[in-house]
Parts: sequence; C-alpha cells; structure tokens
Amino acid sequence: MQKIKSNYCFLVIPILIFSGLSFYIINLIITTLKFDPSKNKTSSTPTYSYVITSSDDKLISKLSRKFEISNSKHKVPIILKHSFISSEDKRFYKHNGIDLISIFRALFQNIRSGYVKEGGSTITQQVARLLFLNNDLSFQRKIKELFISLILEFRYDKNQILKLYLNNIYLGSGAYGVNEASKVYFGKLIEELTLSEIALIAGLAPAPSIYSPYQNIEIAIKNRNKVLESMYLDGYISLANKNEAIREKINLNYQTSDNFLNDKLLINFILEETEKRIKNKNDFKFLRIKSSINRTWQETAQTISRYVDPKEIEFSLLSIESNTGLIRTMVSSKNPSVNEFNRVTSSVRPLGSTFKIIPYAAAIIKGTKLSDKYEDLPTCWKSYCPKNFAEEYKGRISLVESFKSSSNIVPISITKNIGLKNIINLANSFGLGYSHEFEEFPSLAIGSFGDNLLNITNAYSAINNNGRIHSPSILEKIESFNKQSIWENKFISKKILDLKVAKKVNKLLEKSVREGTSKAAFIEGKKIYGKTGTSDKNKDLWFIGSLYNLTTGIWIGYDDNKESQLSSGNAAYLWKKFIAEIYKIPIKK
Repeated sequence: MQKIKSNYCFLVIPILIFSGLSFYIINLIITTLKFDPSKNKTSSTPTYSYVITSSDDKLISKLSRKFEISNSKHKVPIILKHSFISSEDKRFYKHNGIDLISIFRALFQNIRSGYVKEGGSTITQQVARLLFLNNDLSFQRKIKELFISLILEFRYDKNQILKLYLNNIYLGSGAYGVNEASKVYFGKLIEELTLSEIALIAGLAPAPSIYSPYQNIEIAIKNRNKVLESMYLDGYISLANKNEAIREKINLNYQTSDNFLNDKLLINFILEETEKRIKNKNDFKFLRIKSSINRTWQETAQTISRYVDPKEIEFSLLSIESNTGLIRTMVSSKNPSVNEFNRVTSSVRPLGSTFKIIPYAAAIIKGTKLSDKYEDLPTCWKSYCPKNFAEEYKGRISLVESFKSSSNIVPISITKNIGLKNIINLANSFGLGYSHEFEEFPSLAIGSFGDNLLNITNAYSAINNNGRIHSPSILEKIESFNKQSIWENKFISKKILDLKVAKKVNKLLEKSVREGTSKAAFIEGKKIYGKTGTSDKNKDLWFIGSLYNLTTGIWIGYDDNKESQLSSGNAAYLWKKFIAEIYKIPIKK
C-alpha cells in the first residue's frame, strides 16, 4: 500500500509541475498575441505629425507622429533604421528574436573585461521588456523575455518590431520614442534630422542618462562617433558621410533661434482643441496648427508667474481678446513644463467677489440706476448671516459705492429681490455654472460657488466687448501639409447685454479699480475695468481686468485648498505688472 502511494506521488508531482508550466506559457502566449500596439498610446500622443505656431507665426512646437505598426506605407527613414540596427542589433534581420551568437559574444567580452561591457539583448528582446516586462535583473524575467520575443517574431514582421522599438524606447529627458527624442534634443521632425543628429539619438539607447547631451555633451558626441563608425564598418554609410557627420556641430533645441515654448500644458491644450476641430474628418498625417497665442506675451506671463511666493503656491493667467474670443496668453502653472494639471480649464474654485458682477448686471438690466440706494448693514436671511470684509458697513449707499467697497450684503439683497433662478440664468448666459452647476443658495451672490479661470475671464471679456460673448478659442486655423485649409475660426458672437447695460457695468468695474478694492491694478491715465475676488480664508485670490481689447484673469492659490497669507491685491498687482510689460506702460514701483 505504501509503495502504491509513493508511485502515485511520483506520477502526480511531475504532472502538476508540467500543468503549471503549460498554463504559465499558454497565458504568456495569449497575453502577447492579444496585445494591440494601436492602444499602447497616451491620450496626449497625436496620430499625426504637427507644427504649432503662434499668432505671429513664431514656432511653438513640432512633433513627428509615432510609426504606424500596421501601415506598411509609413516607413522608417533608412538612415534611422540603419543607425539603430548597427548600434543595437547588427543581426536583427537574421535571428528569430534571440541571437545566440550575440549572447555568447557579449558573455565573452564581459568575462574578458571583468565588467558588463556589452549587452546581448536583441531589439526584439528590448521590445518585450518595453511592452510587457521591466528591467529587473532576475532569471524569471529573462525567461519571460525570451518566450515573449519568440511570440513577437511569430506575430509581427521585422519592420513592425522595429517600429514598436522606435516608438517606445526611452531616450532620456522624458522622451519615449525617436519622434519625441527628435523634438526634445533638436526641435525637429524625424525627417528633418541629419545623419549626425540621428547617430547621437541612436547612441542614447544603451544609457540615456549617461549619454544625454544635456548632461554631458562630450560623452554624447563620443558615443555618436561610435555609432557613425559602426554604420561605416557595416556598410550603411560612406567614409565621406561619416567624416562629414563627425565634423557637424551639434545644435541642441534650447540653443537654436526658433526653440520651442517650454509649456507642455499649453501645447497639450492646443492639441486637445485641434482634435475637437478635426474629429470625424479625414485621417490627417500632418497638420499645421496656427494658435492664437502671442508668444512674447506668453513668455512674459511665464516669467511673472515665477515671482509668486511661497514656492508651493500656484498661479494661472489667461488673456482673451475681447472682440474675437481668441486666447492670447495661457499660463496654467508656475512650472508648466512638468506639471500635469491645467488650472485654467480644469480647476473649479470658488469665484469670490468676481462673481458679484452678475447680480449687479441683473439689477441694471431690471432698471436699477448706479445712484440708487441700498442698505449695507448687518443682515440675516433666515439662519444665513454674511459679513462684510473686516466687518465694515457703510449704511445706506449707492449701487456704485457698494460695488466699490465690495459689499457682501448688497449683492445678496439684489439677488433676493430678483430671484436666484434669474441670477443663475444670467450667469449661465455668461458661460458660468456649467463646470460646476450653481444651486439656489443666497451665498451664490457673493461667489461661494466655483468655476474655472477660463469661464470667469470670458464673462468679463463679454462685458468688455459691449455685451457680446464669444466661445473662447486658442486656435486661429488648421492647415494640411501643403497648406490647404482644414478649419478656420469664424469668430461668431452672441449678444447677452444691451450696449447701455454693458457700459454701466463697465462703469462699476472702472470705479472698483480707480477708487475701490481693486486699486492695486490701477495704472495712471488708463481706463481699467476689473474686480478682485477672495474666497474664504484667502484660499483663492482672483483679479479679472480689461484694458483696451484685452481681458486678463489671474488666479493664485494652493492646489490642496490651503489657507493663504496673500490677498487678492497680489493678484491685481501681478495683473498690472503683466499688462505694463506687454504694452510697455511705465508704472511706479
């Protein structure tokens, strides 16, 4: 009996081990075969190459599209292909994903040198790591890598595997894929790269942080020369080509006269808006995108944002051309090159006193005169007992005086008389209350409900445009590669206020800047129409103001809604500083 049990165990254990391995291998095969490279993209990766320019035709950004895996017509440039094959996997077209010759050669070289001098991984093995695994140095990971490499070679042809590699290889400085590396290091589309530049990018692959030209240009050039030498010895380039490429001076993106605007959030927003315009149209492979951004103003605003302290507090600024709705400036963070959150469009924060313009406009629409009197005294509406700032009350004062002093009592009184639904409807016509729906509470009148900087700035822009509102846009036109028009802004506006009403509302805003709570934005000799706003405990600091045909909004605050030691006067002063610099207006410090 004991012998039977032993024989039974002797048979069962190998069966279980074999079953487990079979399940593991089958699962690995299914996972690899199900992989869809077309879905292996981030939402910000466009399916087209693009060039983005400013309103005055200055370069903002350009980027080549990733290589299409299933499209044989989208070819990898021959020199780019040869540079990576020569430097990374010379026998790429000869092996089946695993190159035993290279593995043994690398092993021999490493033993002889006493350190890891050479790797034996093929391009296919690197694709397996990039898409399915990680860089852990373990036996289990290496076995997985070998299996996946064989499956990849079965599923894809060599050119498809090379495209997967070139699309996903990390090349340093945040660049995933050769298209992003081309942009990051040289500010070029892939097709614009020289042999020297391609060789430098290929030379980054083994250790992008070590060979980065931004970290050590001498080492980067030395490695570039190694790639060029390898390409020459492999017969891909001539001796003359090699020597000319070695002599070529490396000009990195930040060194060129038409270097990119360093604002990832702005570029992503431009691309998002572009996607909306070209949706359901042709499958474009290249777009020329003319944005409405004034590059000089944008750089000025970015510089000003760095004046805001403390370090952790955030800042956003938006300028809208009032008679077109075009966005001329958009800064959504003090550090937009690395930040992922757009505070202009995505941050919904209490509007504070900037919202008060809505109940005052409603009162004027109903026939209230600027000289009509209101009670500015401590008042309760049932259990709701708001207070003025510093608990200062002026008694019986005119509409214009109450706005100048930013009374909290008067706008609530107005709202109670007119009705909360009517106030909400008017706010909606200004484009407010859609990001975060307004509710019928008295505190709405003094800005307790939130919206974003884009919407509140556009509301003030409509007042500056004699009561006509545009849908704000960051695009002027989109063209194809051969400059055929795909989309063009039509500048359609809608009337929401009568001209007489708009002028009276502007009078309130002008008085607020000249004599009231918004005096920090005052510029001698200029008619400025604006209003500060502060949420509870100074968590949100606003100023929205108009000069000439431009309306600019500023928000300052902490992302975690922390209390601030600043005031809305700081926002108003930064507004003045920005305006003074872009219009070259001298101001007293």
